[in-house]
Amino acid sequence: MKKYITLLLAIILIACNFNTSKEKEQVEITTANETEKFKELNSEEINQLLKLKEDDFSAKDVIKLYYPIEINEGEGNETIEISEKTLKNGNTLVTLIHDNLLDDSIKAKKYILELKNENNRWIVISIKNSWKCREGRGHTNWGIELCK
Repeated sequence: MKKYITLLLAIILIACNFNTSKEKEQVEITTANETEKFKELNSEEINQLLKLKEDDFSAKDVIKLYYPIEINEGEGNETIEISEKTLKNGNTLVTLIHDNLLDDSIKAKKYILELKNENNRWIVISIKNSWKCREGRGHTNWGIELCK
């Protein structure tokens, strides 16, 4: 009986430490002013959705498909800003910043998608996200540490 209990506990410990999520560890991007920390997210699900979309789907439409939140007018002063730029390798970088969230600890979220256009279809190469905490609730720069 002790062997079975020991085996069961060993299996439980291994299962608890096994990372089944397809998220990668943190990624750091250094800009002229600071180093930003991001969490790399899984792009498989969004790529499956993109296979079903029409050919004239824009890069900004891809990020709206991934982050479909719309602002409710009249509640707070939330903003969503989407920008797009072409990288030297020909890929497209789309950034979404959702600021002034209606949340008591997180002030803003940032998502960055790197996209590649093949045969008039978008493929998500990578998805990164980070956030800012409200004043007194943690880091106020872009980062991935939990807010309080």
